[in-house]
Amino acid sequence: MIDEYLDELRATLRGPRGAKDDLLAEARDSLVDATYAYQEKGLDPAAAQRRAVAEFGTVREVAPDYQAELGLSQGRRTALLVLLIHAAQYFGSEFIWRSQAYAWTWRPGLGYLLLARVVDWAAIATIIGALLAVLACGVGVRYLGVRRELTRAIGLLAIAGCAFFAVAGLCLTLLNPDARAYALASPILLWTVASGVLPLWIVLSARRCLAAA
Repeated sequence: MIDEYLDELRATLRGPRGAKDDLLAEARDSLVDATYAYQEKGLDPAAAQRRAVAEFGTVREVAPDYQAELGLSQGRRTALLVLLIHAAQYFGSEFIWRSQAYAWTWRPGLGYLLLARVVDWAAIATIIGALLAVLACGVGVRYLGVRRELTRAIGLLAIAGCAFFAVAGLCLTLLNPDARAYALASPILLWTVASGVLPLWIVLSARRCLAAA
């Protein structure tokens, strides 16, 4: 009875496997303890399990709270990915491009410089926002509670951020002939490819956020 209940609950929930296993392990412990308690009161094992499951609540009643917890766990993972990947991209790109800018013969116009400045500020804002999201999904729970809206917002903003930086970065590269040629040169090509692939990891995690929310 308990195993069937937990299998149904597992099939209903969406979220990180480790976090899901932990929640289900806690649920199993509670159900087993309740079963033993009812057996000590004279019920047979089957009846004790049925009583424990009935007292615990139906899957439809229990799943929303469990799902909210899993969503928060997925939101924290996504925010941490955003923080690490965008921070690495920002500081890595700054180092690489600044170390080679002295050799450029092309002089950017005002529009190019404005776009570059917007990208820089957006990157800093994204890093700070991701750090705050990690904290909100961790220690911030005691103040904010478990909110699905937070998980959904993290997923949407993570996808939007990846789309913005992909388009803006492509524009900055294509509009600068020196940067375009340099980006295709080895070993910078490896960094260029990594900068394009790593955000896909964020997008996949963000989609899991939306599913978990």
